[in-house]
Amino acid sequence: MASIFDLFEEIRRRPSMYLGGDESRRVEQLHNLELLVSGYSLALRQHHVQERVHDFNREFGTYLRETEKWSLSCGPVAAICDATPNGEEAWQMFWSLVDDFHATVQ
Repeated sequence: MASIFDLFEEIRRRPSMYLGGDESRRVEQLHNLELLVSGYSLALRQHHVQERVHDFNREFGTYLRETEKWSLSCGPVAAICDATPNGEEAWQMFWSLVDDFHATVQ
């Protein structure tokens, strides 16, 4: 069964195809990714599909609050962008944190 993490692997390989823009617009891509994931989570709920991670943004946000001690009042992407000096570093940190989170839910 496919999961959000399978989708992430596709996005990681071809970010422009899924998120628009290019590597010069990483912050915009991250915000687009957050919206895409919200839609994915909504589709899971609407179609009664069960996955290990039901609401990625919420569960990932909880993980970041617990592990990084960040405020997540504006969401995971905003927290990551606030913690990094530029879009490329935010992009790299996002994927690293997703991999870390994935390891905790397997």
